[in-house]
Order: sequence, then C-alpha cells, then structure tokens
Amino acid sequence: YQNFVAQGYPADQVQGFVEHAPAYWGNQPIVAAPAYIGVVVFFFFVMAFFVEKRNIKYLFLAGAIFSLLLSWGKNFSFLTDFFINYIPFYNKFRAVSSIQVILELCIPALAIVGLYQFFKQDEKVKWNALWKSGAITFGLLVILFLIKGMFAFSSANDAMYAQAYGDDFIRTLKIDRAALYTSDVLRSMLFVGLTFGVLFLFVKNLMKETTAIIIVGVLMVFDLFMVDKRYVNNNPDQFRSAREVDMPFTPSEADQIILADTTHFRVFEVEGGMSNARTSYFHKSIGGYHAAKPRRMQQLFDYQIAKNNVRVLNMLNVKYVIQSDENGQKLALTNPAANGNAWFVEKVKIVKSANEEMKALDSLDTKNEATFSTPLYRKGVYKFETGKDSLSTIQLVSYQPNHLKYISNNSKNGFAVFSEMYYKNGWKATIDGKDARIHNVNYVLRGLEIPAGKHTIEFKFEPEVIKTGSTIALMSSIGMLLLIGAGVYLERKKKTEA
Repeated sequence: YQNFVAQGYPADQVQGFVEHAPAYWGNQPIVAAPAYIGVVVFFFFVMAFFVEKRNIKYLFLAGAIFSLLLSWGKNFSFLTDFFINYIPFYNKFRAVSSIQVILELCIPALAIVGLYQFFKQDEKVKWNALWKSGAITFGLLVILFLIKGMFAFSSANDAMYAQAYGDDFIRTLKIDRAALYTSDVLRSMLFVGLTFGVLFLFVKNLMKETTAIIIVGVLMVFDLFMVDKRYVNNNPDQFRSAREVDMPFTPSEADQIILADTTHFRVFEVEGGMSNARTSYFHKSIGGYHAAKPRRMQQLFDYQIAKNNVRVLNMLNVKYVIQSDENGQKLALTNPAANGNAWFVEKVKIVKSANEEMKALDSLDTKNEATFSTPLYRKGVYKFETGKDSLSTIQLVSYQPNHLKYISNNSKNGFAVFSEMYYKNGWKATIDGKDARIHNVNYVLRGLEIPAGKHTIEFKFEPEVIKTGSTIALMSSIGMLLLIGAGVYLERKKKTEA
C-alpha cells in the first residue's frame, strides 16, 4: 500500500487492490484458503500421546500423516502415482488436497481425547504431559520462526503480476508475505503460551477445572474464529440475502417466453456454451456448470455444436436458442426443425469406432438416419430393421427424470432414436412390460428396436448399485444396533456383578 501511494496512485483505489493482493506463496497455482485446524487443537493433539494409554492414538497419527503425504500430490509422486494407478476411484478426485479431510478428522478427534484424558490424570502425570506438549509445540513454532530466512516467499503466478505491475510490486509483496508469516508464527506462540498458562494454573490448583475448561474452549474457538474472519468478514459484498440465494437468477423476457411452453424440450444459450448455469436454472438445457461434465457430451459440443452443426442441436431436441442482440438483450429464437423427444429413422449407419461415429455426425441427416459404432462391424453382428411408414409416430406421454413413458405406432418393425442421454449403468427399457435392449446411437443418444404395431415404451432408472448399497447400509445399521445393545448388556452385567 505504501509503495503504490508513494508512486502517486489514489489511496482509495490502492486500498481496494491491496486487499486482494496475492498473499499466498508457494508452488500451487490456485489456492483459495487453507484448511486451518487451529494451533490450540494441535497442542492437545500432541498432548494425547502423553496422556492416552491406548494404541488407537497411533492409528489417528498414521491417518493424519498418510493423508498429508497424499495431499502433496506431485511433490510426493511415488505415493500419489501408486494411488492414482492402482486404487479404485482415487483418480476421480478433482484435487489431491481433498484427502486432507482425513487429517482434519484425525487431529481434532485425537485432540479431544488428549484434552479429556489430561483432566483425568494425577498431578504428576498432568505436569509431565503439559510441559512436554508445550515444549514440542512451542519448539516447532520457534523453529518455524528461525528458518523464515530460508523461504523465498515466491508464488507460481509472480511473473504474471510482475509483468502487469512491475518488479517493485513483487519485491514489496514478498516483504508483506514475510511479515504475514512472522505475524502468524508469533500469534500461534501467543495462543500456545496462553493455553499452557491456563493448564499450568490448573495443575498448581490455582484454577478450578471448570474454569480451565471454559477458558481453553474460548481460546480454541477464538483461534479458529480469527482466521475465519480473514475469509468471511463484515463486508456486505460477501453476503447475500435469503431471497438472492433462493433465486440467484432473474428471468429475462426470453426466459418467460420459453417458460410459457409446457412441452418437453431443451434450450441452448449461445453465450457460455456448455458451462452456462443460468440457462439450467430455468430450463432443461444441454449444458450447465459443473467441474466434471459427461465426457461424450463435452466432446459433442467441441466437435459439432461449437462448429454450428444445427442437425446435432435438432437431435438434442433444442427447441429454443437464446442469443443476445446488439443491446445485450436476450432473445428467444424458436427452432422449428427440432426432432422432438423421439422419432423413427429410415437407416442406421454402422461404423467401426467412436471416432468414425463423431465424423459421421458432420453430415448425418439426424431426422432419418442414426449412427451406431461397434468393434464387431466386420462380422456383421448388428443388422437393424428400419421400417417406417408416413404415419409412424412416437409420443412422450409421461416425463420424470427417472421414468419416461412413450406410446409408439408403426405398421412395420422399426428403429427409434430417443433424445435422451445414453447411460448403461441403471437405465432399463421395456416394451409392453418386456425387457428391451438400449443401444448407444448418434454418439450420445439412445436407440431401440421396436416391433410393428402400437406399443408402450418405458425407460426407468433402477441402478443395481443403489439396491446393493441400500441392503448393505441396512445390514450395517442392524449390526451396529446389535453391537450397541450387546455392549450395553455386558456393561450392565459387569456393574451388577461388581
């Protein structure tokens, strides 16, 4: 702040900028906030190893250390690569630092044990545990204070800021980072010292147990509260009213026009592409904001929709397209060529791979043709009947996210495409109550072979994993209740015998 003001920049502008200056230093490119457990909590975590006799404390320690090592990611690549390559589902985490939730459970849990056990010991054990815990915790903080000269206080994004604001900005920023580091170390020393002092007075019978517990609790909460205030403060810009949270978007005139249409269709808003959360709030859209999108849908957007392939939008049943005019006003453009919820096709093009299927969509007449990729192409395993007359119809008569019902009418054996995402795990199809096989067509959609005549077609989402998981959860709950009951019975029996 002083550096910018000295250069003649307006103080009010500088204040706003400095409050958002990148104080983080280290090699992580994107960091919002740390997971702060609390130095008082850490103090009692250390104490647990001197007052807790059971070996379970080492399991908590192992869990904390193990999750910490995993959270280092590429900085401890041997362990990280092993888990990514060989541990099921581990590679689904968005960030390796997510594993720190285990550490954030183990350390506070053991800290509670340490605090509880401390007050149960005799005076000699209490004093021994107190001075050792204080020496270890305070000693670590002293080491951190003494080695601050070893740190460069540089960040991965400093080069970008240097290019924008100059090298002098980075120089003063590093001074601020060092000052913040020193301030936090000294602050932690203060909290450890106060906690140690309160417990020392208790051990020497100069303070009652209840008073000591209350003061320690206040120190623990205040320690966390002061750090939390750095990220959530009294600035009104950081808070929203309940109404704004319940309704984060205001419908435009275009949205109101589309909402008046009660049929089932999808909407595509050009601005934002696949990541527009606003559209999904009001309508069934083909996109939406999420960190992990369906891969095939994203690929369809990248290779077809982004290249203005209107036929692909038609097969996705996009009835409305939202665009902004030159004044920024949103317009609802009707797409009368949308294919609808389902339709019979005259031909199924069988290709050898997913790549060929994507390429086939470049010129596919989605109203009359469908694509199907299979590695069994050369063997001629798949031969679909695609009969269709001029009066053939399929109508969506009931819609729920997990249950769709259609009525079809065709004088010939035919093949129908349904404008719904193909997902093999859980979706089941029936024709007049009899199981039918769902085919993955047009890269992302569902296809079904339908015999001649009038039929009722249903899609239901009934994943086996939910049934299995529910059964396991039920049996586990019953087992837990039996264990608790047995424990209560044995404890009462033990007391009766005593």
